[in-house]
Amino acid sequence: MKSGSATWVWATWCLLACGCTALAGLDKPYHLATGAGTGGDDPDGGGAGGGPPADCGEEASSGCVYARCGDVPASAPGGVYTLDLDGDGPEEPLQVHCGEPADDDRWALVYNSVGSVDGATLPFWKILYDDRLTARGEPSIDGNHYQPSLYAAGREYRDEVEDIAGTVAEVMRATAEGIDTEDMHLLTPIRVAGDGNLFDWQFGTGWASADFDRDTKGDGNCSSAYAGVTQHYGNCFVYNLGADDDEPIADEGWGPHMETVVATSYGLSDDGSVYTRVQRISRWTRW
Repeated sequence: MKSGSATWVWATWCLLACGCTALAGLDKPYHLATGAGTGGDDPDGGGAGGGPPADCGEEASSGCVYARCGDVPASAPGGVYTLDLDGDGPEEPLQVHCGEPADDDRWALVYNSVGSVDGATLPFWKILYDDRLTARGEPSIDGNHYQPSLYAAGREYRDEVEDIAGTVAEVMRATAEGIDTEDMHLLTPIRVAGDGNLFDWQFGTGWASADFDRDTKGDGNCSSAYAGVTQHYGNCFVYNLGADDDEPIADEGWGPHMETVVATSYGLSDDGSVYTRVQRISRWTRW
């Protein structure tokens, strides 16, 4: 821990054990350090392994730590950077995939589901309740990845889908004021743009895993009904991170699928079924 104060000990325990987002400071804009990043563990602000202090606001290096992806210099490429979400707070820095600069800012990758013929995607998303706050996979736009810690910091979100042909479309944009870590519902979700059903069923609704049912399906558990895939579910999905709604449901373990009528409305291709395979579904956030 970075601080031994009783306040931070209580806040951290409350956040992880009971989802007390208000007491943990997550009911207001996240308490991030301002300005550009600092050096790594070197007390003089130098990069990893010592050396002269790095001006992390001008040039990213291995020793740079940032408060948000938007602090990474615009000249740096998209990729994995170290973020310290709570400044002098108790949380350890995270390795986060930060996208390319866009709108004078950068977005952080919350999750990424990638289609694969080897059947690896479907089991990746069988996340049980006790693991809901545990990161999985490497931060990358090319592989399956889940970084739930970013839900605490995130205030703006966008969902992005890439079809089999490589066309990419933003399908939803929304805001939230944090997340309740007990049942994983986002706090005060508001749709900004994109498909209304997608927002209602994949963002502004409940969350379900095979062993925890908080979706809006009244007669069952959406996760259990669709190959045990964990995600935010309505009744039951517009897109799924790992299962199909056509027969067979498992679809050879391909992974992400999207309701074809929604996919084609964004100019994305389809595979001739009601729920088409897509190459990638990504959720991004910034704050």
